[in-house]
Amino acid sequence: MASLLSTLVAPAAQASPQAPLPAFAPKFLFGLGQRRPAPALVFTYEGFQIDASAARRLQPPERTVRALERQVDLVDHVGLKPDMLAAMRQDKILADLGAAGEATRFVPGEGVMVEVRRLDPAKPVLLIGLLKAYHDRHLDPVADGVIARYRTEAAHRDVWPKTALMLQSDTDYFALTGAAYLYGAITREPYSRSKLRQTQPQYTQWLAGLFDDGRMRR
Repeated sequence: MASLLSTLVAPAAQASPQAPLPAFAPKFLFGLGQRRPAPALVFTYEGFQIDASAARRLQPPERTVRALERQVDLVDHVGLKPDMLAAMRQDKILADLGAAGEATRFVPGEGVMVEVRRLDPAKPVLLIGLLKAYHDRHLDPVADGVIARYRTEAAHRDVWPKTALMLQSDTDYFALTGAAYLYGAITREPYSRSKLRQTQPQYTQWLAGLFDDGRMRR
């Protein structure tokens, strides 16, 4: 009887340690506890060259990359002409170290600087910075003269406070009015496309000619 029992039980006992694990077992057993590697802070997204390495110690890399990608998405979705978008992609996007002042600025020879901790997925901060770069590098003297004339007009009409950023330079004027026209609404003067059209209809039509071949956005 003992011999019969050992014959029946032994094969099962011996087979158990040698039985192969299911195909899913290595991933299930050994993947637990592993952390996904942090994303690279120097990367390309939608054709834009981005270097956010300066922000490495400011906040988690995942948050930085996600915030910058959402800003690029806003730029892509405002309907810029392909040649204008291509021109903007020539300037590198760089993480700023959080210096006092505006959340975005253009530094000739370096690129568009963005304070990554101040980015809001609903506010087109990067678009404003790219428009500053576009004004500096791609507009011709005739366009520069038009922008200067309309900025002077806006300042003399006393519609906006004298301290409004849009009145401080031609670059700021073009970037902020351009962002309001393209995006529809921003948090700085002139605040919205409709307000800009109300206060400076001829200039708004000029922007329509620049961005939309004369077809005014509603």
